[in-house]
Amino acid sequence: MHRKTITLLVLILLTSIGFAQSEKINIKTDNLTESNYLKMDDFYLTHHLYIDLFLRENLFPEASPVDVSSILKALKKYVSIENKLDIEIEKPGKRNYLIRFAILKKDDGTELLIAFTNWSTKEKIFEKEIKMENDSYTRWYFLNGNKMTYRKDLSSENDYSNMTKSDVVNAYLFDELSENDAKIKSTIDEILNGSDLNVSDNIMANLILLKYQIFQRDNENVIKQTDYLNKLFENNKSESSIRRLKMAFEATKFQIELMN
Repeated sequence: MHRKTITLLVLILLTSIGFAQSEKINIKTDNLTESNYLKMDDFYLTHHLYIDLFLRENLFPEASPVDVSSILKALKKYVSIENKLDIEIEKPGKRNYLIRFAILKKDDGTELLIAFTNWSTKEKIFEKEIKMENDSYTRWYFLNGNKMTYRKDLSSENDYSNMTKSDVVNAYLFDELSENDAKIKSTIDEILNGSDLNVSDNIMANLILLKYQIFQRDNENVIKQTDYLNKLFENNKSESSIRRLKMAFEATKFQIELMN
């Protein structure tokens, strides 16, 4: 079957199974089989890929929840070791934004989800095509059951003994060790109950708590915590030290939309 016909069929199928397909997004695959291969928790998928493929490098920050959701849902349905997924995002300028998702299984059984793009990290431009052998922006993640872990978040890459408590609890949330998930809430409580919290540390701990509540699907407390953080930022808007935390909070609110 001709590739253009396959692309059209994919778009029809995505619509028929309830995908909100954006007009900016063109999803392409050589195989229409719905593999449901990726079993990772949507928490990791929405956190990592939204930040890494839309916000970093200012790649496509204007993406809407519909744009991002259509890509992530297609990714979970169609990408597998045998089947890559190509995404073309229409954008202003000379060239569109291209992403290729692929699964790599190493000889030791380790599985990686890799996202290749046509963004040149050296030239800071979108190239005509994805060139996997050069300096094009690429991200890869380790897959382990329902876990999806960025390579620098692996427990082997971190010395928890030399971290602040905020960094430790953040590491627990995103590392590959399920046993560390049970330590998250108590560690956050220790931070928030401390007597020497400054504004930045307080907001950081509350932001991690919000992330944990999203991970737990604790929707009632997600709403309450979001409102609380909105007030914290408003009450401390003159603090220059919280600018990056504010950006992280905005990304987290976007993630909440994706998870709903």
